[in-house]
Amino acid sequence: MTVDAHAPCLGDLVLALGAMDYGTPLLLRTLGREGYDDAVAGNPGGAGWHLDNRSAAGQAPSRDVLLTRTFFLRAPVAVDALSAVLGPALVTELLAAGALTRAHEGRDLPDTVRSQVDVRPVSHGVHRPDGSEALVVSDPDTSLEARVPGPDHVPGVGQAPLTLLNQVPSGRVQRLLDLGTGSGVLALTVEADHVVATDVHDRALGFARASHRSVTDRTVDWREGSWFEPVHGEQFDRIISNPPFVVGPAQDGQIYRDSGLSLDDATRTVVQGAAAHLAPGGTAHLLGAWATSLSESAASRVAGWIPADGIRAWIVQRDDVSPSRYVRTWVTDASVDLRSEDGGTRVRRWLDHLQEHDVTRIGMGYVHLQRIDGPSEVTFEVLDSPDLGHFGDEVAEYFLRAEWLADQDTEDILDDRFQLRPGLARDVVEVAKAGQSGATDPGFRPEVIRLTRTDGPGFSHDIDHALSSILAGLSPDGLSLRDVAGLYCAVNDLDEDEVASDLVPLVVDLVRHGMVLPASLIEGVR
Repeated sequence: MTVDAHAPCLGDLVLALGAMDYGTPLLLRTLGREGYDDAVAGNPGGAGWHLDNRSAAGQAPSRDVLLTRTFFLRAPVAVDALSAVLGPALVTELLAAGALTRAHEGRDLPDTVRSQVDVRPVSHGVHRPDGSEALVVSDPDTSLEARVPGPDHVPGVGQAPLTLLNQVPSGRVQRLLDLGTGSGVLALTVEADHVVATDVHDRALGFARASHRSVTDRTVDWREGSWFEPVHGEQFDRIISNPPFVVGPAQDGQIYRDSGLSLDDATRTVVQGAAAHLAPGGTAHLLGAWATSLSESAASRVAGWIPADGIRAWIVQRDDVSPSRYVRTWVTDASVDLRSEDGGTRVRRWLDHLQEHDVTRIGMGYVHLQRIDGPSEVTFEVLDSPDLGHFGDEVAEYFLRAEWLADQDTEDILDDRFQLRPGLARDVVEVAKAGQSGATDPGFRPEVIRLTRTDGPGFSHDIDHALSSILAGLSPDGLSLRDVAGLYCAVNDLDEDEVASDLVPLVVDLVRHGMVLPASLIEGVR
Protein backbone atom coordinates (compact mmCIF):
# COMPACT_ATOMS: atom_id res chain seq x y z
CA MET A 1 0.00 0.00 0.00
CA THR A 2 1.35 3.42 -0.98
CA VAL A 3 1.29 6.01 1.77
CA ASP A 4 -1.36 8.70 1.30
CA ALA A 5 0.93 11.73 1.43
CA HIS A 6 -2.05 14.09 1.73
CA ALA A 7 -3.53 12.40 4.79
CA PRO A 8 -3.92 15.00 7.59
CA CYS A 9 -2.61 12.47 10.10
CA LEU A 10 0.93 12.91 8.71
CA GLY A 11 0.93 16.52 9.82
CA ASP A 12 -0.62 15.47 13.13
CA LEU A 13 2.22 12.96 13.55
CA VAL A 14 4.82 15.66 12.96
CA LEU A 15 3.14 17.89 15.54
CA ALA A 16 2.94 15.08 18.08
CA LEU A 17 6.60 14.13 17.62
CA GLY A 18 7.66 17.75 17.90
CA ALA A 19 5.75 18.09 21.16
CA MET A 20 7.75 15.14 22.51
CA ASP A 21 11.07 16.76 21.47
CA TYR A 22 11.74 14.22 18.75
CA GLY A 23 14.84 15.50 17.00
CA THR A 24 18.60 15.16 16.72
CA PRO A 25 19.34 15.52 20.47
CA LEU A 26 16.81 12.78 21.27
CA LEU A 27 18.22 10.48 18.58
CA LEU A 28 21.75 10.99 19.87
CA ARG A 29 20.64 10.20 23.41
CA THR A 30 18.96 6.98 22.38
CA LEU A 31 21.44 5.74 19.78
CA GLY A 32 24.71 7.34 20.88
CA ARG A 33 27.00 8.88 18.31
CA GLU A 34 28.10 5.54 16.86
CA GLY A 35 24.56 4.22 16.61
CA TYR A 36 23.37 7.42 14.99
CA ASP A 37 26.22 7.30 12.48
CA ASP A 38 25.39 3.65 11.72
CA ALA A 39 21.79 4.60 10.95
CA VAL A 40 22.81 7.47 8.67
CA ALA A 41 25.36 5.22 6.94
CA GLY A 42 22.71 2.57 6.17
CA ASN A 43 23.62 0.02 8.84
CA PRO A 44 20.30 -0.70 10.62
CA GLY A 45 21.70 -3.76 12.40
CA GLY A 46 24.45 -1.74 14.02
CA ALA A 47 22.10 1.12 14.89
CA GLY A 48 19.58 -1.30 16.43
CA TRP A 49 22.34 -2.96 18.45
CA HIS A 50 23.38 0.36 19.96
CA LEU A 51 19.75 1.26 20.67
CA ASP A 52 19.07 -2.04 22.45
CA ASN A 53 22.22 -1.80 24.54
CA ARG A 54 21.63 1.78 25.60
CA SER A 55 18.02 0.98 26.41
CA ALA A 56 18.99 -2.07 28.50
CA ALA A 57 21.55 0.03 30.38
CA GLY A 58 18.92 2.62 31.22
CA GLN A 59 20.69 5.32 29.19
CA ALA A 60 17.53 6.41 27.35
CA PRO A 61 13.87 6.77 28.37
CA SER A 62 11.60 4.04 27.02
CA ARG A 63 9.39 6.54 25.18
CA ASP A 64 12.38 8.01 23.32
CA VAL A 65 13.60 4.52 22.45
CA LEU A 66 10.16 3.66 21.04
CA LEU A 67 10.03 6.80 18.87
CA THR A 68 13.55 6.21 17.56
CA ARG A 69 12.84 2.57 16.79
CA THR A 70 9.58 3.43 15.03
CA PHE A 71 10.24 6.53 12.95
CA PHE A 72 14.03 6.67 12.55
CA LEU A 73 14.97 3.00 12.23
CA ARG A 74 11.47 1.90 11.14
CA ALA A 75 11.72 -1.37 13.05
CA PRO A 76 8.58 -3.26 14.17
CA VAL A 77 7.06 -2.08 17.45
CA ALA A 78 4.08 -3.16 19.52
CA VAL A 79 0.95 -1.31 18.45
CA ASP A 80 -0.24 -1.00 22.06
CA ALA A 81 3.02 0.67 23.09
CA LEU A 82 2.85 3.09 20.19
CA SER A 83 -0.81 3.86 20.90
CA ALA A 84 0.08 4.64 24.52
CA VAL A 85 2.52 7.29 23.29
CA LEU A 86 0.73 8.74 20.24
CA GLY A 87 -2.83 7.96 21.21
CA PRO A 88 -4.98 5.21 19.66
CA ALA A 89 -6.85 7.61 17.36
CA LEU A 90 -3.69 8.84 15.62
CA VAL A 91 -2.33 5.29 15.29
CA THR A 92 -5.62 4.19 13.69
CA GLU A 93 -5.45 7.10 11.22
CA LEU A 94 -1.83 6.32 10.36
CA LEU A 95 -2.78 2.70 9.67
CA ALA A 96 -5.61 3.83 7.40
CA ALA A 97 -3.25 6.15 5.48
CA GLY A 98 -0.67 3.40 5.01
CA ALA A 99 1.89 5.29 7.12
CA LEU A 100 1.81 2.31 9.51
CA THR A 101 1.32 -1.28 8.41
CA ARG A 102 0.97 -4.54 10.29
CA ALA A 103 4.39 -6.15 10.56
CA HIS A 104 4.26 -9.93 10.42
CA GLU A 105 7.78 -10.55 9.11
CA GLY A 106 6.99 -14.20 8.43
CA ARG A 107 5.59 -14.73 11.93
CA ASP A 108 2.19 -14.26 13.47
CA LEU A 109 2.63 -10.82 15.04
CA PRO A 110 -0.76 -9.17 14.58
CA ASP A 111 -0.07 -6.61 17.31
CA THR A 112 3.12 -5.30 15.73
CA VAL A 113 3.34 -2.38 13.31
CA ARG A 114 6.07 -0.88 11.14
CA SER A 115 6.33 2.72 9.93
CA GLN A 116 6.18 3.20 6.18
CA VAL A 117 7.43 6.79 6.46
CA ASP A 118 10.66 8.33 7.64
CA VAL A 119 10.49 11.27 10.03
CA ARG A 120 13.91 12.84 10.17
CA PRO A 121 15.05 16.10 11.73
CA VAL A 122 16.95 18.62 9.64
CA SER A 123 18.95 21.41 11.19
CA HIS A 124 21.80 23.63 10.13
CA GLY A 125 24.07 25.65 12.36
CA VAL A 126 24.28 28.49 9.83
CA HIS A 127 20.76 28.62 8.46
CA ARG A 128 19.16 27.81 11.80
CA PRO A 129 21.65 29.24 14.32
CA ASP A 130 19.10 28.98 17.14
CA GLY A 131 19.36 25.17 16.93
CA SER A 132 15.72 24.68 15.90
CA GLU A 133 14.87 21.80 13.58
CA ALA A 134 12.26 20.90 11.02
CA LEU A 135 10.85 17.37 11.03
CA VAL A 136 10.69 16.09 7.47
CA VAL A 137 8.33 13.24 6.67
CA SER A 138 8.90 11.24 3.49
CA ASP A 139 8.93 7.80 1.96
CA PRO A 140 11.42 5.43 3.65
CA ASP A 141 15.11 5.98 3.04
CA THR A 142 16.19 2.98 0.99
CA SER A 143 19.53 2.84 2.81
CA LEU A 144 17.93 1.06 5.78
CA GLU A 145 16.30 -1.81 3.91
CA ALA A 146 16.69 -3.66 0.64
CA ARG A 147 13.92 -2.22 -1.50
CA VAL A 148 13.79 -0.63 -4.94
CA PRO A 149 11.91 2.67 -4.61
CA GLY A 150 8.68 2.90 -6.55
CA PRO A 151 8.13 5.31 -9.44
CA ASP A 152 6.47 7.89 -7.18
CA HIS A 153 9.08 7.67 -4.41
CA VAL A 154 9.63 10.90 -2.43
CA PRO A 155 13.05 11.08 -0.73
CA GLY A 156 13.60 12.86 2.57
CA VAL A 157 16.65 14.20 4.36
CA GLY A 158 19.33 12.79 2.05
CA GLN A 159 22.86 13.77 1.17
CA ALA A 160 21.90 15.95 -1.81
CA PRO A 161 19.74 18.53 0.04
CA LEU A 162 22.19 18.61 2.95
CA THR A 163 25.02 19.26 0.49
CA LEU A 164 23.07 22.09 -1.13
CA LEU A 165 22.32 23.65 2.25
CA ASN A 166 26.08 24.04 2.69
CA GLN A 167 26.27 25.92 -0.62
CA VAL A 168 23.69 28.56 0.30
CA PRO A 169 24.97 31.81 1.86
CA SER A 170 23.78 32.68 5.35
CA GLY A 171 21.41 35.55 5.96
CA ARG A 172 17.78 36.24 5.28
CA VAL A 173 16.47 37.35 1.90
CA GLN A 174 13.09 38.72 0.96
CA ARG A 175 11.93 36.24 -1.70
CA LEU A 176 13.19 32.66 -1.96
CA LEU A 177 12.36 30.03 -4.59
CA ASP A 178 13.00 26.35 -3.86
CA LEU A 179 12.58 24.72 -7.26
CA GLY A 180 11.80 20.99 -7.06
CA THR A 181 11.34 21.07 -3.30
CA GLY A 182 10.58 17.37 -2.82
CA SER A 183 9.67 16.81 0.83
CA GLY A 184 10.56 20.43 1.66
CA VAL A 185 13.99 20.09 3.30
CA LEU A 186 15.41 23.29 1.82
CA ALA A 187 12.25 25.39 1.91
CA LEU A 188 11.87 24.70 5.63
CA THR A 189 15.50 25.50 6.49
CA VAL A 190 16.80 28.45 4.41
CA GLU A 191 15.76 31.82 5.81
CA ALA A 192 13.52 34.19 3.82
CA ASP A 193 10.58 36.53 4.38
CA HIS A 194 8.55 34.80 1.67
CA VAL A 195 9.20 31.27 0.42
CA VAL A 196 7.82 29.75 -2.77
CA ALA A 197 8.41 26.00 -3.15
CA THR A 198 7.46 24.12 -6.30
CA ASP A 199 7.41 20.53 -7.45
CA VAL A 200 5.96 18.63 -10.39
CA HIS A 201 5.05 15.80 -8.01
CA ASP A 202 1.81 16.37 -6.12
CA ARG A 203 2.64 13.58 -3.69
CA ALA A 204 5.94 15.27 -2.77
CA LEU A 205 4.05 18.46 -1.96
CA GLY A 206 1.74 16.43 0.30
CA PHE A 207 4.73 15.29 2.36
CA ALA A 208 6.17 18.82 2.32
CA ARG A 209 2.97 20.33 3.69
CA ALA A 210 2.95 17.75 6.47
CA SER A 211 6.58 18.56 7.28
CA HIS A 212 5.71 22.27 7.29
CA ARG A 213 3.61 21.76 10.42
CA SER A 214 6.82 21.26 12.40
CA VAL A 215 7.95 24.80 11.58
CA THR A 216 6.16 27.83 13.00
CA ASP A 217 8.53 30.63 11.97
CA ARG A 218 7.71 30.81 8.24
CA THR A 219 4.98 30.66 5.66
CA VAL A 220 5.56 28.68 2.48
CA ASP A 221 3.64 29.01 -0.76
CA TRP A 222 3.58 25.40 -2.06
CA ARG A 223 2.91 25.25 -5.82
CA GLU A 224 2.56 22.30 -8.17
CA GLY A 225 3.97 22.48 -11.68
CA SER A 226 6.83 21.71 -14.05
CA TRP A 227 10.12 23.59 -13.92
CA PHE A 228 9.52 27.37 -13.79
CA GLU A 229 5.89 27.30 -14.95
CA PRO A 230 4.46 27.93 -11.43
CA VAL A 231 6.52 31.14 -11.10
CA HIS A 232 6.18 32.53 -14.61
CA GLY A 233 7.02 36.24 -14.66
CA GLU A 234 8.24 36.34 -11.04
CA GLN A 235 11.67 37.27 -9.72
CA PHE A 236 13.45 36.10 -6.59
CA ASP A 237 16.33 37.28 -4.43
CA ARG A 238 17.53 33.72 -3.98
CA ILE A 239 16.85 30.55 -5.97
CA ILE A 240 17.90 27.12 -4.74
CA SER A 241 17.39 23.84 -6.53
CA ASN A 242 18.36 20.19 -6.28
CA PRO A 243 16.85 19.19 -9.64
CA PRO A 244 16.61 15.70 -11.18
CA PHE A 245 20.04 16.23 -12.76
CA VAL A 246 20.91 12.58 -13.47
CA VAL A 247 22.67 12.39 -16.85
CA GLY A 248 21.12 9.66 -18.94
CA PRO A 249 18.02 8.70 -20.91
CA ALA A 250 15.05 11.04 -20.72
CA GLN A 251 12.97 8.52 -18.79
CA ASP A 252 14.40 7.07 -15.58
CA GLY A 253 11.22 5.54 -14.15
CA GLN A 254 11.28 7.46 -10.84
CA ILE A 255 9.74 10.90 -10.54
CA TYR A 256 12.34 12.32 -8.18
CA ARG A 257 15.13 11.46 -10.69
CA ASP A 258 13.16 11.52 -13.93
CA SER A 259 13.45 14.91 -15.62
CA GLY A 260 11.99 13.80 -18.94
CA LEU A 261 15.04 15.42 -20.54
CA SER A 262 18.00 13.63 -22.07
CA LEU A 263 21.59 13.85 -20.85
CA ASP A 264 22.28 17.10 -18.92
CA ASP A 265 19.32 19.08 -20.24
CA ALA A 266 17.77 19.13 -16.76
CA THR A 267 20.73 21.07 -15.36
CA ARG A 268 20.76 23.34 -18.41
CA THR A 269 17.04 24.04 -18.00
CA VAL A 270 17.43 24.98 -14.35
CA VAL A 271 20.51 27.14 -14.94
CA GLN A 272 18.86 29.07 -17.75
CA GLY A 273 15.55 29.37 -15.92
CA ALA A 274 17.20 30.56 -12.71
CA ALA A 275 19.13 33.21 -14.63
CA ALA A 276 15.85 34.51 -16.04
CA HIS A 277 14.08 34.64 -12.66
CA LEU A 278 16.68 36.42 -10.53
CA ALA A 279 15.93 39.88 -9.19
CA PRO A 280 18.70 42.50 -9.50
CA GLY A 281 21.57 41.41 -7.27
CA GLY A 282 19.84 38.10 -6.55
CA THR A 283 21.71 34.80 -6.45
CA ALA A 284 21.01 31.18 -7.36
CA HIS A 285 22.64 28.08 -5.88
CA LEU A 286 22.12 24.83 -7.77
CA LEU A 287 23.33 21.25 -7.84
CA GLY A 288 23.99 19.94 -11.32
CA ALA A 289 25.83 17.67 -13.71
CA TRP A 290 27.24 18.07 -17.20
CA ALA A 291 28.18 15.62 -19.93
CA THR A 292 31.19 16.23 -22.15
CA SER A 293 32.80 14.64 -25.18
CA LEU A 294 36.34 14.60 -26.55
CA SER A 295 35.56 17.76 -28.52
CA GLU A 296 34.06 19.81 -25.68
CA SER A 297 35.34 20.70 -22.22
CA ALA A 298 33.14 20.88 -19.16
CA ALA A 299 33.92 24.59 -18.81
CA SER A 300 32.79 25.43 -22.34
CA ARG A 301 29.65 23.30 -22.07
CA VAL A 302 28.36 24.92 -18.89
CA ALA A 303 29.45 28.38 -20.03
CA GLY A 304 27.22 27.86 -23.07
CA TRP A 305 24.19 27.77 -20.78
CA ILE A 306 24.86 31.26 -19.40
CA PRO A 307 23.22 34.21 -21.21
CA ALA A 308 25.51 36.77 -22.83
CA ASP A 309 24.42 39.53 -20.48
CA GLY A 310 23.36 40.01 -16.89
CA ILE A 311 24.84 37.00 -15.05
CA ARG A 312 27.96 36.39 -13.01
CA ALA A 313 28.48 32.62 -12.80
CA TRP A 314 30.81 30.60 -10.60
CA ILE A 315 30.74 26.92 -11.56
CA VAL A 316 32.51 24.59 -9.13
CA GLN A 317 33.16 21.05 -10.33
CA ARG A 318 33.53 18.61 -7.45
CA ASP A 319 33.82 15.35 -9.36
CA ASP A 320 34.53 14.07 -12.85
CA VAL A 321 33.91 10.42 -13.71
CA SER A 322 33.70 7.99 -16.59
CA PRO A 323 30.30 6.88 -17.93
CA SER A 324 30.80 3.39 -16.46
CA ARG A 325 31.44 4.67 -12.97
CA TYR A 326 28.60 7.17 -13.22
CA VAL A 327 26.04 4.61 -14.33
CA ARG A 328 27.18 2.13 -11.68
CA THR A 329 26.73 4.77 -8.97
CA TRP A 330 23.22 5.78 -9.99
CA VAL A 331 21.91 2.28 -10.64
CA THR A 332 23.12 1.34 -7.16
CA ASP A 333 21.52 4.51 -5.77
CA ALA A 334 18.19 3.14 -6.99
CA SER A 335 18.81 0.01 -4.85
CA VAL A 336 19.09 -2.14 -7.97
CA ASP A 337 21.44 -5.12 -7.67
CA LEU A 338 24.06 -4.72 -10.40
CA ARG A 339 24.34 -8.52 -10.55
CA SER A 340 20.66 -9.06 -11.30
CA GLU A 341 19.20 -9.35 -14.79
CA ASP A 342 17.35 -6.06 -14.30
CA GLY A 343 20.54 -4.37 -13.12
CA GLY A 344 22.53 -5.59 -16.11
CA THR A 345 19.83 -4.47 -18.52
CA ARG A 346 19.66 -1.00 -17.00
CA VAL A 347 23.42 -0.56 -17.10
CA ARG A 348 23.74 -1.60 -20.74
CA ARG A 349 20.81 0.55 -21.88
CA TRP A 350 22.20 3.57 -20.02
CA LEU A 351 25.75 3.12 -21.34
CA ASP A 352 24.41 2.66 -24.90
CA HIS A 353 22.58 6.00 -24.59
CA LEU A 354 25.70 7.83 -23.41
CA GLN A 355 27.82 6.25 -26.14
CA GLU A 356 25.31 7.25 -28.82
CA HIS A 357 25.77 10.86 -27.73
CA ASP A 358 29.60 10.67 -27.57
CA VAL A 359 29.69 11.23 -23.81
CA THR A 360 33.17 10.49 -22.48
CA ARG A 361 33.12 12.22 -19.06
CA ILE A 362 30.46 13.42 -16.64
CA GLY A 363 31.11 16.25 -14.22
CA MET A 364 29.13 17.08 -11.10
CA GLY A 365 29.13 20.09 -8.85
CA TYR A 366 27.55 23.44 -8.05
CA VAL A 367 26.39 26.36 -10.15
CA HIS A 368 26.25 29.75 -8.43
CA LEU A 369 24.68 32.66 -10.29
CA GLN A 370 24.30 36.37 -9.55
CA ARG A 371 22.21 38.91 -11.45
CA ILE A 372 24.41 41.83 -12.55
CA ASP A 373 24.32 44.73 -14.99
CA GLY A 374 26.45 44.37 -18.09
CA PRO A 375 28.10 41.47 -19.90
CA SER A 376 28.07 38.09 -18.21
CA GLU A 377 31.13 36.71 -16.43
CA VAL A 378 31.75 32.96 -16.16
CA THR A 379 34.38 31.26 -13.99
CA PHE A 380 34.74 27.48 -14.00
CA GLU A 381 36.88 25.86 -11.32
CA VAL A 382 37.68 22.38 -10.03
CA LEU A 383 37.67 21.97 -6.26
CA ASP A 384 38.50 18.46 -5.10
CA SER A 385 39.00 19.15 -1.38
CA PRO A 386 37.43 16.22 0.52
CA ASP A 387 35.06 18.31 2.66
CA LEU A 388 34.20 21.95 2.03
CA GLY A 389 31.86 22.18 5.02
CA HIS A 390 29.62 25.24 4.90
CA PHE A 391 30.66 26.90 1.65
CA GLY A 392 27.81 29.37 1.21
CA ASP A 393 29.55 32.31 2.85
CA GLU A 394 32.59 31.71 0.63
CA VAL A 395 30.21 31.95 -2.34
CA ALA A 396 28.84 35.26 -1.06
CA GLU A 397 32.37 36.57 -0.55
CA TYR A 398 33.39 35.36 -4.00
CA PHE A 399 30.63 37.45 -5.56
CA LEU A 400 31.71 40.43 -3.43
CA ARG A 401 35.30 40.09 -4.64
CA ALA A 402 34.21 39.57 -8.25
CA GLU A 403 32.05 42.68 -8.12
CA TRP A 404 35.01 44.70 -6.83
CA LEU A 405 37.26 43.38 -9.61
CA ALA A 406 34.67 44.22 -12.26
CA ASP A 407 34.81 47.88 -11.21
CA GLN A 408 38.63 48.18 -11.36
CA ASP A 409 41.07 48.83 -14.15
CA THR A 410 44.83 48.33 -14.05
CA GLU A 411 45.51 51.80 -12.64
CA ASP A 412 42.84 51.41 -9.95
CA ILE A 413 44.38 48.17 -8.74
CA LEU A 414 47.89 49.62 -8.64
CA ASP A 415 46.67 52.61 -6.65
CA ASP A 416 44.71 50.56 -4.09
CA ARG A 417 45.94 49.15 -0.79
CA PHE A 418 45.62 45.49 0.16
CA GLN A 419 45.92 43.03 3.01
CA LEU A 420 46.92 39.39 3.04
CA ARG A 421 44.08 37.18 4.20
CA PRO A 422 44.37 36.21 7.87
CA GLY A 423 45.73 32.67 8.11
CA LEU A 424 47.23 32.71 4.61
CA ALA A 425 50.18 30.30 4.59
CA ARG A 426 53.41 30.76 2.63
CA ASP A 427 55.58 27.70 2.06
CA VAL A 428 58.93 27.50 0.35
CA VAL A 429 59.01 24.15 -1.42
CA GLU A 430 62.48 22.69 -1.82
CA VAL A 431 63.54 19.58 -3.72
CA ALA A 432 66.62 17.40 -3.37
CA LYS A 433 69.54 18.34 -5.59
CA ALA A 434 70.57 14.71 -6.04
CA GLY A 435 69.99 13.43 -9.56
CA GLN A 436 69.39 16.86 -11.07
CA SER A 437 71.33 17.98 -14.09
CA GLY A 438 74.57 19.70 -13.09
CA ALA A 439 74.01 19.15 -9.36
CA THR A 440 77.24 18.65 -7.44
CA ASP A 441 76.25 19.60 -3.89
CA PRO A 442 74.09 17.58 -1.50
CA GLY A 443 70.96 19.00 0.12
CA PHE A 444 68.01 20.89 -1.32
CA ARG A 445 67.34 23.81 -3.60
CA PRO A 446 64.26 26.09 -3.61
CA GLU A 447 61.74 25.02 -6.24
CA VAL A 448 58.68 27.23 -5.71
CA ILE A 449 56.97 29.49 -3.21
CA ARG A 450 53.39 28.41 -2.51
CA LEU A 451 50.54 30.45 -1.00
CA THR A 452 47.67 28.46 0.49
CA ARG A 453 44.46 29.51 2.16
CA THR A 454 44.10 27.62 5.43
CA ASP A 455 40.33 28.20 5.49
CA GLY A 456 37.39 27.46 3.20
CA PRO A 457 38.31 25.99 -0.17
CA GLY A 458 42.07 25.89 0.53
CA PHE A 459 43.02 27.61 -2.72
CA SER A 460 46.72 27.34 -3.51
CA HIS A 461 48.89 29.43 -5.86
CA ASP A 462 52.55 29.02 -6.81
CA ILE A 463 54.35 32.36 -6.98
CA ASP A 464 57.89 33.61 -7.50
CA HIS A 465 60.26 35.43 -5.14
CA ALA A 466 59.40 38.87 -6.54
CA LEU A 467 55.67 38.54 -5.99
CA SER A 468 56.25 37.02 -2.54
CA SER A 469 58.37 40.01 -1.53
CA ILE A 470 55.83 42.54 -2.81
CA LEU A 471 52.94 40.77 -1.06
CA ALA A 472 54.87 40.80 2.20
CA GLY A 473 54.88 44.59 2.05
CA LEU A 474 51.12 45.04 1.71
CA SER A 475 49.08 46.69 4.45
CA PRO A 476 45.63 48.29 4.39
CA ASP A 477 47.11 51.24 6.30
CA GLY A 478 50.35 51.37 4.35
CA LEU A 479 51.52 52.01 0.81
CA SER A 480 49.60 51.36 -2.38
CA LEU A 481 50.41 48.31 -4.45
CA ARG A 482 52.17 50.60 -6.94
CA ASP A 483 54.39 52.09 -4.27
CA VAL A 484 55.26 48.73 -2.68
CA ALA A 485 56.21 47.38 -6.11
CA GLY A 486 58.18 50.55 -6.81
CA LEU A 487 60.28 50.10 -3.68
CA TYR A 488 60.99 46.49 -4.64
CA CYS A 489 62.07 47.58 -8.12
CA ALA A 490 64.32 50.32 -6.74
CA VAL A 491 66.11 47.91 -4.40
CA ASN A 492 66.51 45.25 -7.11
CA ASP A 493 67.20 47.61 -10.04
CA LEU A 494 64.15 46.48 -12.05
CA ASP A 495 61.95 48.31 -14.54
CA GLU A 496 58.94 49.56 -12.57
CA ASP A 497 56.51 49.68 -15.51
CA GLU A 498 57.40 46.17 -16.63
CA VAL A 499 57.00 44.74 -13.13
CA ALA A 500 53.68 46.56 -12.64
CA SER A 501 52.36 45.20 -15.94
CA ASP A 502 53.17 41.62 -14.89
CA LEU A 503 51.98 42.18 -11.32
CA VAL A 504 48.36 43.22 -11.87
CA PRO A 505 46.97 39.98 -13.41
CA LEU A 506 48.67 37.98 -10.67
CA VAL A 507 47.07 40.12 -7.96
CA VAL A 508 43.70 39.87 -9.71
CA ASP A 509 43.86 36.06 -9.46
CA LEU A 510 44.83 36.27 -5.78
CA VAL A 511 41.95 38.65 -5.06
CA ARG A 512 39.52 36.38 -6.93
CA HIS A 513 40.47 33.52 -4.62
CA GLY A 514 40.37 35.67 -1.50
CA MET A 515 44.08 35.36 -0.75
CA VAL A 516 44.72 39.09 -1.07
CA LEU A 517 41.97 41.45 0.10
CA PRO A 518 41.39 45.02 -1.08
CA ALA A 519 41.30 47.42 1.86
CA SER A 520 37.79 48.54 0.91
CA LEU A 521 36.45 44.96 1.19
CA ILE A 522 37.99 43.94 4.48
CA GLU A 523 34.86 44.87 6.45
CA GLY A 524 32.76 42.61 4.22
CA VAL A 525 35.00 39.57 4.64
CA ARG A 526 34.33 37.26 7.55
